[in-house]
Amino acid sequence: MKRKINVILVSLVMLIMSSCEGPDALVINIVREDGSLTRKIILTYTKDEFDLDKCQVPVDSTWNITKEYDISEKGDTTYTLTAVRDFDSVEELNKMYDNYEGSNKGMTRQAYFQKKFMWFNNLYRYTEHVGKAMNGYPPKDFFTEEELDFFYMPDKLVEARLEKADSSQVKKNIIEPMEEKYDTWLSRSLVKVLVDKIADTVKSNPAIGIDTTLLYEKEEELAMSIFISSSDEKEVLDSLMGSGFYESNSVLIDTVMSDFEKEFNVAFNTDDYLIQTIMPGKLMATNGFVDEEGNVLWEVNGDVMLSSDYDMWAESKVRNTWAWIITFVFLAFVITGLIIRVFRR
Repeated sequence: MKRKINVILVSLVMLIMSSCEGPDALVINIVREDGSLTRKIILTYTKDEFDLDKCQVPVDSTWNITKEYDISEKGDTTYTLTAVRDFDSVEELNKMYDNYEGSNKGMTRQAYFQKKFMWFNNLYRYTEHVGKAMNGYPPKDFFTEEELDFFYMPDKLVEARLEKADSSQVKKNIIEPMEEKYDTWLSRSLVKVLVDKIADTVKSNPAIGIDTTLLYEKEEELAMSIFISSSDEKEVLDSLMGSGFYESNSVLIDTVMSDFEKEFNVAFNTDDYLIQTIMPGKLMATNGFVDEEGNVLWEVNGDVMLSSDYDMWAESKVRNTWAWIITFVFLAFVITGLIIRVFRR
């Protein structure tokens, strides 16, 4: 297992830096007042090759599918596949998530719809939930609010933001500090997961003689040595925990690493995609990002769901016209009655 963690980290960097082979995906949810919805999936690619079984989200040949292509002035061809399906409820959509076997099959995803009657208005909330891959540190523990905005912001909106006049200040005050903190957040999160797994194993097997308290105390040093400095983990563990620690516990470490890799791969094999949600009535609140056309967007990628759940929600309201009419008529009736009583006196 020598230098296994560093091999994983190198793979991670390659995954982050390289573009994913395959179509880009935009998922559009059109939510209706009764909780039903229409889901539209738009795939774009430089080739006329679309494998629905490998799509980032559930879709199959039973959907209403159309294809087209566009040739740019430079002669580049872009192919687009659009798949549309109506769902009676989020429960029906969630069944597709449960049975999904595509490129993101390791992810835990659920959709939720809530409706609240408020007499004059009905309130609606739609949420797309993505469960975290690992129990590391949530990004909010390391980044400021401004940095978190850019951490979660879709790449295309980040690029648009950096085209504005104050882009140099944004880079200096937000982007660069965030990138500097990124390695620390990532390394600390991964080491926390490893230490937690070792501690859980020791707790259930008291005969294993490992001082997990010391491991937690050395967590930051482990992260710095193994991930930031790329030191050999055997030497690091032996220097921090005592000579021979690595060899004495190699079976445990290999077992923990195997479990760790499974969770790691869920996040960093993620095939990114965009989600857009269109709510009924007037949009009131959201944690999404609004583009220049007024669309509410989120991006699902390995970072946003590595160590914390990611809930993409939007809230809206629809005015109950009938309630306003009934209230107006009732008030008019009451006021008229009071006026009549006054004049009769």
